[in-house]
Amino acid sequence: MGSYEIAPEQALESAIRVVKEGRVQSVKLEGGVEFAPTIEKITRAGIPVLGHVGLTPQRQHAMGGFRVQGKTTTGALKVLEDALAVQAAGCFAVVLEAVPAEVAALLTNKLKIPTIGIGAGNGCSGQVLVQVDMSGNFPPGRFLPKFVKQYGNVWAESLKAIELYKSEVKSRQYPAPAHTYPMVPEELTEFERLIEARRV
Repeated sequence: MGSYEIAPEQALESAIRVVKEGRVQSVKLEGGVEFAPTIEKITRAGIPVLGHVGLTPQRQHAMGGFRVQGKTTTGALKVLEDALAVQAAGCFAVVLEAVPAEVAALLTNKLKIPTIGIGAGNGCSGQVLVQVDMSGNFPPGRFLPKFVKQYGNVWAESLKAIELYKSEVKSRQYPAPAHTYPMVPEELTEFERLIEARRV
């Protein structure tokens, strides 16, 4: 947020910096028609751009919160216009987020670039989920979008591991000899003798 919204020139500077310093191969921008000139500026400079339309989380508060986009004919046409605009601006693919599955499938068939769905049904060219969400690496009670399927519970497993670690440290089970570095007995004896000699 804040790295590309002011002007296309700012976006290009940010993209160049991310590519050079972050050693990435492309950048992702949220937004449709309104950001097509920005995307075009970046792609003309030779930096590949992944578009992102539908629900754009960085601007979810301006959209009335975390809401499905394209649920009406008018809304679906807006998502289509946005997707076509980012395609025309040079995006190599586009993320469709929180869009009805039927709409996403129709867009996927209409576009010449691949679509990556997140909460957009299985009719997209590919899928993505946030790793933290899918692996369950968050505390209980955190908001999860309807489209998230949790494939694990890393948080609970991590908590179990931390509690076990705490218990073993308190009981001095850890670190055990297997987790420490031994000293040759003769060297240890000599070291003990030297420490004893230094006592005041």
